[in-house]
Amino acid sequence: MLHTDNLKLSRYALFIPKDDGTYVVSNTLNGAVVSIDNADYIENIAEIIESDKHNKLVSYNENCEMHKFFYDNKIFIDPEVDEYQLALYSYEKQIVQDNALNLTLIVSRQCNFRCVYCYEEFKDEHMKAETFEGMLNYLKKALKEKLHRAVSISLFGGEPFLPFDSLLAFLKDAKEICDSFEVPITVGATTNFSLVTPDRFDLLAEVNCKFYQVTVDGLSVMHDKRRPNADGSGSYNSVISNLLAAKRSAHDFKIVIRTNFDEEITAHAESFYQYIKQEFDDPRFKIYFINTKKMGGKNDDDIDVLEGADIANAFTHLAKIVSDLGLQNGMSETFTLPFQGVCYACKHNSFVIDYDGTVRKCTIDLDNKMNNVGKIEIDGTFNLNHAKHSRWVCRHSQFSEKCKECKVFPICFGGRCALSKVHGATPSCNQSSNQQDIETMLTYFG
Repeated sequence: MLHTDNLKLSRYALFIPKDDGTYVVSNTLNGAVVSIDNADYIENIAEIIESDKHNKLVSYNENCEMHKFFYDNKIFIDPEVDEYQLALYSYEKQIVQDNALNLTLIVSRQCNFRCVYCYEEFKDEHMKAETFEGMLNYLKKALKEKLHRAVSISLFGGEPFLPFDSLLAFLKDAKEICDSFEVPITVGATTNFSLVTPDRFDLLAEVNCKFYQVTVDGLSVMHDKRRPNADGSGSYNSVISNLLAAKRSAHDFKIVIRTNFDEEITAHAESFYQYIKQEFDDPRFKIYFINTKKMGGKNDDDIDVLEGADIANAFTHLAKIVSDLGLQNGMSETFTLPFQGVCYACKHNSFVIDYDGTVRKCTIDLDNKMNNVGKIEIDGTFNLNHAKHSRWVCRHSQFSEKCKECKVFPICFGGRCALSKVHGATPSCNQSSNQQDIETMLTYFG
């Protein structure tokens, strides 16, 4: 209900002009997005933006559909609302109080690929039988006590499908337990997909493994140079063959085709995405791209990465290509919905279970002592070191004044990565770059 004739513009409102003279308007605190192409409304937007620069209130016109929409979607708000406090409250309600269980399993420390930018140190260790058993026993106890409203399992590695049979048996048992307590379970995997043959894909669908992130770094020559098999041979053909087989299936799934872009991949992006359009123009396939990064591994000195403005320019170039081709975009939620940019390691209900049952928070610096926050025992006991865990999840004290004034604060909530904070560093943020990325996504996919 409207309490006043004068409203203020939300501090989290974005007004993004497009090349055709229209606008995309968004509120980053609630995820509202609308395109404005009415000429009269566009003229009004210019006035609103100008008024906001001078901290003037907006005179609400109840007969204006745009004003009504803006008020309903919190673009216009009552003057007394403290939106920063509301953002903190919303985070507490949506994230901190969420009792869904999110487990990332390090199913294997080994991989059948040797990607040139990989940060991991491989060793021949697969998830142990007692670790699988401990997780199943925990699920039985926790769901009986109604501790979790839902269970999400993310498969990671190394390559998670190396120990396929033992993993599949675990997923079958986990699904049976969740089904018996009428608790929904979802399963996804970050995988190179070379081992997900058609018959395995069918078996995984039966245990609710329906979400995949698969990296394809350009067409065959570029991909094989960056993501060779462990023996040095090319991996492109096996990955694409399995993806095409998945497409031919009738299963309900989502596969995100991720590309780690550098200068060369960006230069050849149009031909690559034209191929993706030709072969994977299917709503079950979505596109994700991110710049190749130096992640602290032994390969850092040998890889070429984009820096500074070149990253933003490449990002915009790729977004335009994907948009023009009409490909399904798998990035919008991460870039535009509140708290979607918050690192999983910052969340109270998110844990990484290593192959030996060690409970961790982050998948990058696995063996660092600060990343060891507990242990899951074979009987299902979940031992958590709360002092260590608190260093990962407590966030309010780190917010700077810049965070409090930032228009995209509700999306990243003060920083995307918790790792540096745990090791004592002050989280860094390129505020203008983050906002530009978000505005680029809204421009092309809003």
